[in-house]
Amino acid sequence: MCAVHCNFNKFKTLGSKKSPEELFFRKVNQKVGKCIQKYGLIAKGDRILVGLSGGKDSMVLLETLAGRLKYQPASYELAAIHISLKSQPYQIDLAYLSEFAASLNVRFIHQILDIDLFEQENNNPCFVCSWNRRKALFEAAHKLGYNKLALGHHQDDAIETLLMNMAFQSSISSMPPSLSMFDGKLHLIRPLLLVTEDEVKQFARLKNFRNELKTCTFEKESKRKDIKKIIRQLSELNPNIRSNVYASMTNIQREYLPGEPFRATRK
Repeated sequence: MCAVHCNFNKFKTLGSKKSPEELFFRKVNQKVGKCIQKYGLIAKGDRILVGLSGGKDSMVLLETLAGRLKYQPASYELAAIHISLKSQPYQIDLAYLSEFAASLNVRFIHQILDIDLFEQENNNPCFVCSWNRRKALFEAAHKLGYNKLALGHHQDDAIETLLMNMAFQSSISSMPPSLSMFDGKLHLIRPLLLVTEDEVKQFARLKNFRNELKTCTFEKESKRKDIKKIIRQLSELNPNIRSNVYASMTNIQREYLPGEPFRATRK
């Protein structure tokens, strides 16, 4: 009897064993769940609009948020939006994005902007493109009645932004997990902020997500790519550089910082 019972337990253990791919997907989903819970990103009844650029980051974000609806008791509404620019020098397979959203039972919205990327002489085309896309996302969320806008920024994005702002803007700031906007009428959330870029890439590869048909010609001019190189070089000195830099943003020891300049009081 014991032998039969032991064999049954052995068979049950073998049958429930997860593949490396399944374990990896679970790990990423757990990180997304931890981010949502830690920073209070999603509440019951939220109407969430996901910015679906067509890149791997936004596709991983949409899939993980849609997947949570199947297993989480808290319910929320989900939709995806893609903003196209007529003058943008890259191409997206819109049919694929629409089919991808449909496979997740998510509404797909497409809007087209017609702007001149070189209209403002003092701004580079990347800034003009990003600013107008972000503005269009805010306007769409407000018009369509969504109270939260989810973007696919991951942990590496936050780290790179921190270093870029320190180097080029003289400020210590980055990408917060949640940002209240327009007097609390809209919250920008980033549920992938505890997920690394390598994990996003692996998730997309295992899911066979497609890339853009044609990438932007201005990408090579981005300062962010230069910062990525610096982080890779630092990683050779310390493999934990990314997690350490991210953790440092909540471990600010003000007594060891310059603080406000001294101003003598007049007598």
